[in-house]
Amino acid sequence: MRHWKKEVEEALYKVSEIVRADGDENDIDYFEFHKRRYLKMAKTLYKSESSVQELILNMGSHYLHVTLLFKFLGYQVHSMDVGEFWDLEFVKQRAKKYHLYKIIDNNFETLKSMEGSKDEYDIVLFTEILEHITFNPILFWHKIYHLLKPSGLIYISTPNSMSLLNMVRSIVRILTFRGIGIPVNEIFKTVTYGHHWKEYSSSEIKRYFKKMSDDFHVSVNKYHYKRIIITNVSSAMAAFFSFIGNLIYLSDDIEAVVKIEKKDSWKIELPKY
Repeated sequence: MRHWKKEVEEALYKVSEIVRADGDENDIDYFEFHKRRYLKMAKTLYKSESSVQELILNMGSHYLHVTLLFKFLGYQVHSMDVGEFWDLEFVKQRAKKYHLYKIIDNNFETLKSMEGSKDEYDIVLFTEILEHITFNPILFWHKIYHLLKPSGLIYISTPNSMSLLNMVRSIVRILTFRGIGIPVNEIFKTVTYGHHWKEYSSSEIKRYFKKMSDDFHVSVNKYHYKRIIITNVSSAMAAFFSFIGNLIYLSDDIEAVVKIEKKDSWKIELPKY
């Protein structure tokens, strides 16, 4: 019997050593912020001996933290992201040093990089991306549906729109007539691919996949990984509501595992332009 928890923690430690050694400030900050999420994801997926050597498509591979984590756990991993991330020098060197399989695709809606591929992947990782999608997603998920092997799965992590912290923020913005949805200052200060245009609740994620196919079977868990650094009254209040919400099932984040047991029931029509 494998001690999977220990192996996950050791693999994550290897990634942290690489990040620190490379010394890029953005890379280090991102890893430190997300490492508890990485640990949660790996512990969810890495539990049985049969899973090792499965092929993973890591969509939105970013700084390659997750790719390295699963590589160190024995998986084969294909890493996909837009060219802006692959052009970063430390990402180039990291991919070269660890012989990582690179896929550049600047348009996730059409996924032209995956044309001709079918029944190829055991797992598709789609972490912290769902909330960034601005295009009609039907064509995208139709392609993912065909890229997955029968009995494959999609792993999704995303913020919970119905977290207590989100609800309090929304109420405050409504009562002060500041508007609904993403604040203007967030639009201007966040780079492309960074905005959260639409966050989802657990029930929305279930309806989202059910509308596309009866072959999708969605299980959802709520959790939290972010640590709010208290620097003023506003951040202290955010930390308080986040803490309370995570105690009463209004948690900050959602982990969804979408399994496919068969592939014969695509229900929704592809969009016409």
